Amino acid sequence: MCSDNIRSTAHVFAWAITQRSTWARHDKRLCDQRGFLPYIPPRVSVLADSGFQGLRHPGLCLPAKGTRKRPLTGEQRQWNTLLASARVVVEHCIGGMKRYGAVSGVYRNRLPKTDDRFNLLAAGLWNFSLQ
Repeated sequence: MCSDNIRSTAHVFAWAITQRSTWARHDKRLCDQRGFLPYIPPRVSVLADSGFQGLRHPGLCLPAKGTRKRPLTGEQRQWNTLLASARVVVEHCIGGMKRYGAVSGVYRNRLPKTDDRFNLLAAGLWNFSLQ
């Protein structure tokens, strides 16, 4: 399993891809290890899924969670729907990049950072295909 943290704009362009991790890691742990969150300005909204719970950022937007004893209110459901509709843009960006098989599989070459170059190449091809 490979995990990447991919950021894109509202126009679906991929603009930042972190180094790949070839083992299963929690999203928050990867974000903490790579330390890219302090470089995001406070006025920028960070639309994240529930895998990033526990992060501290002024613009962090996480979905509301409900339990059996405390189900979600109508307002919280609307918030989750709004957040999911905005995040689907990023998910489409990830899916578009994974269409290039080099991004979704494990690259077994020994040259350093070649798999990261494939990620950047796939992001560039995805951005080019949107124009």
